[in-house]
Formats: sequence, structure tokens, C-alpha cells
Amino acid sequence: MRASGMGRGDDRGQATVEFALILPLLMLCIVGIVWVGQVMTSQVRVEHAAREGARAAAVEPERASARAAVAVGRSMPEAAVSTRLGAEYVTVVVSVEVSGVPFIGVGARRLEAEAHMRREDLLD
Repeated sequence: MRASGMGRGDDRGQATVEFALILPLLMLCIVGIVWVGQVMTSQVRVEHAAREGARAAAVEPERASARAAVAVGRSMPEAAVSTRLGAEYVTVVVSVEVSGVPFIGVGARRLEAEAHMRREDLLD
């Protein structure tokens, strides 16, 4: 015969309570991992768009701004594009806003990438 209060019956809700306490932390970790993955993917896209814009601008430097904006707009229409035409190189800077973590609203940031290409009108 078991003494009162010493049996397994007193532990019945323990696993449920422990799970309920750890679930918010677990969900926060999962959402954070997904958000970091999205930011990393967005950074790669921004860098690719900057290279694409610089390549397009280097082909026709007299219309560098327009060509870079069109090239970047194909892959990232929401991005802001700035172009600098130097003596030898064309520089394209692409920036875009990334939203924060869903439901929490923190972590919004601006991603930027810069690409340089040698002007093709100067090549011999």
C-alpha cells in the first residue's frame, strides 16, 4: 500500500507544465532562425543585384544610371539604386529595407551592397 502523496499520481501534469513554460522560448528561437535566414538570403540578392547593375552600367557608361536601375529592377524592384561614374570604374550601390521579425516587430534593417566594374568604353 502506498502512502498518501508519495505515488506517481502527483506528477501527472508536470510534463504539460514544463512544455507550456518552454514553448514560448522554443518558438522565439525558431522565428529568429527563420528571420536570420531571410536576412542572409536578402543580402545575397542585394549583392547579386548590385553586380548585375554595375555590369549593365559598365557597358554603356553615358546612360549608367538608367541601365543600372533597369538591371537591378528586374531582380529587386523594391531596391534603391545609386550610380557613380568614375574615370575608370562604374560603381553601383543597391539598398533595400528588410522587415523585422513577424509578430514581434523588431529587427528591421537596411541592407546595402556596392559593386564596381571597369568601364567598357575604356577597354582597348
